Amino acid sequence: MFSYAGNIHIHTLYSDGSASVGEIAAAAASAGLSYVIITDHQTLAALPEEGYYGDVALLVGAELNRNCNHYLALGLLVLLPENETDPQEMIDQVRAQGALGFIAHPFEKGSPLIENGKAYPWTVWPVFDFTGLEIWNYTSHWRGRARTIARTLFWFLFNRRAAMDGPPAEALRLWDCYIQSGRRTVGIGGTDAHAFKKRLLGLIDVDIFPYRFLFKTINTYICLREPLSRDFAVAKRQIYGALGEGRCYISFDQLYPGKGFSYYCRCAGAPELLLMGEQLPYRRGLELQVKAPTSRSRIRIIHHGRLIAQADGAEMLFSPPSPGGYRVEVYYRPRLGRPRPWIISNPIYLT
Repeated sequence: MFSYAGNIHIHTLYSDGSASVGEIAAAAASAGLSYVIITDHQTLAALPEEGYYGDVALLVGAELNRNCNHYLALGLLVLLPENETDPQEMIDQVRAQGALGFIAHPFEKGSPLIENGKAYPWTVWPVFDFTGLEIWNYTSHWRGRARTIARTLFWFLFNRRAAMDGPPAEALRLWDCYIQSGRRTVGIGGTDAHAFKKRLLGLIDVDIFPYRFLFKTINTYICLREPLSRDFAVAKRQIYGALGEGRCYISFDQLYPGKGFSYYCRCAGAPELLLMGEQLPYRRGLELQVKAPTSRSRIRIIHHGRLIAQADGAEMLFSPPSPGGYRVEVYYRPRLGRPRPWIISNPIYLT
């Protein structure tokens, strides 16, 4: 298996970001990413600039809607108008174009310190036939955690990792509900990168979360059976194929790099491996195998929202007792302090 780190949900000068497409590609290369996906608000203006920038594949989608019900449309051919009142219609229209659609920061909470408490959650439920959910969004998570000036300044200046206490519990519960209902639903991570520029004390301009910094925080790794092609058209199909099928995992790389994680299912005596996001009829003799990048890991097997097994260390084997969707969470165990949420896989589906 080949895995590639990428960053999703990025804004450029074409909407409310602070850098050009080329500058963002350079930041991604500096951060060691293999792909990035631009999602400017209500525009595909960056689409002609898609392509390889050195070793970075840069793809362009759009973030639809502005005030609520934000939707990441990836692989969109024709821009759709805003539709905040009937997002199901928008979901259906994205799907009709053959594009992927992810509900962005569905449970975002506002902060009294940012835009007078403004937030951009998803407000219309239930909806169906979307590709997946943005489970963990770095900038959105900060917005919800910034409750007091003192604590926010401490985190920002001295310990930014401390603000990230794991993906929203509501997002994980919703994801598990869709999985349990039999609806294959992909989980991705995002940063909502803007690199806002602010002037402090009227004296100095500061980038709030520069692109390069964000590209080392919450990333989405795609998993491929073959190397990522240097032909951009092929690479684009590989990336969107992996994201669309759930052959991907989320990693909070600021805590510890997620490169080297793997999760697959094997049947005794069979050479074929089933990757995360893939499906297999349930039968006896199946074994889930997890490998984490470090022995300082706590590996947790989640079945329809329930923790059913866990182990400390770099590897874990588990025999699933029944059909269903099995996903993995890995917590990083620091030498001091409590284990921290780190890696979240997509499920393996045993039907």
